[in-house]
Amino acid sequence: MDRRKFIFNTSIAAASIPLLSFFSKGSKSTPHLFQNVGLPKALKKGDNIGVIAPGGAIFNKSAIEKCRIKLAAIGLNMVAGKTLNTQHGYLSDTDKNRAKDIMEMFTNPNINGILAMRGGSGCARVLDFLDYDVIKQNCKPFIGMSDITALLTAFYTKAEMTSFHGPVGYSTWTEFTKKYFRETLFDKKETEMLTSDHSDFYTISKGLAQGELIGGNLTVFSQLVGTPYLPDMRGKLLFMEDVNEEPYRIDRMLMQLKLAGILSKVNGIIIGEFRKCIPEEPEKSLTLQQVLMDHLSSLNIPVFYGAKFGHIKDKWTLPIGIKAEMNANIGSLKLLEPAVF
Repeated sequence: MDRRKFIFNTSIAAASIPLLSFFSKGSKSTPHLFQNVGLPKALKKGDNIGVIAPGGAIFNKSAIEKCRIKLAAIGLNMVAGKTLNTQHGYLSDTDKNRAKDIMEMFTNPNINGILAMRGGSGCARVLDFLDYDVIKQNCKPFIGMSDITALLTAFYTKAEMTSFHGPVGYSTWTEFTKKYFRETLFDKKETEMLTSDHSDFYTISKGLAQGELIGGNLTVFSQLVGTPYLPDMRGKLLFMEDVNEEPYRIDRMLMQLKLAGILSKVNGIIIGEFRKCIPEEPEKSLTLQQVLMDHLSSLNIPVFYGAKFGHIKDKWTLPIGIKAEMNANIGSLKLLEPAVF
């Protein structure tokens, strides 16, 4: 059934029956209003994937050919964007040229999906140069992580489009990573992901919650607060991760989200592995776990740590704007609808 028709029919059906109040502490759920995001077409073997550098420059050119081989291994043909071979300081090109590369990949009818080669820095600088109406009209899978969080969030907010927090060209592309990439982007699966079999998993607050997935790298996401690119966070499932940030910096960013009212609006929080986020002087610092507990344990929503996404080898592919259910008791996350059609 067409997703928009399904949403309309579901709304009519919901209006015809009394609402039941069954919400309880530790099991947060709210009546859900879809933003009606556009779904891209599923990828298939033989599709062309445009690979671009929307943030940092590609200093190691050998990585480009390695990316081509990685994509070929899952049946995709790489089409190199202009920004793979240009440089503007630490950026891959000027802001306008990087935005142009993004737009050309969206409007090119021979490109079936777009992959960021890396994150780095600078994606937020291109947000004002993108035409979100054109992107919405040419909806296709856009995949990346780290600094790419700025683009993924903006696509959801301004183009009302699902995009994907997943591997970049630089990523390891382990069998684990490829499995979840295929299930989400090729197979149209309502994928279920489990964390509790990993030693880093722990529950901060128990419970189940549902909502649309939104998030990514904490540093980048927190810097969108107060901009027109951060969406209404009511009823969302917020996922976050980071790398090479000391606990006091994590503390500062979580405080930013708290003071902005973000943390009090979401239905649940899924925390990835904060790799290498250890204090330089442990005797003078809180631990990462202490910081997370201080900010998140009293929110009265489900929260767990150790999810598999972000700056780690084995990673899930998480679709932005797709409704999911989390279970903080066991560290699971399940998509409640396909992310592609």
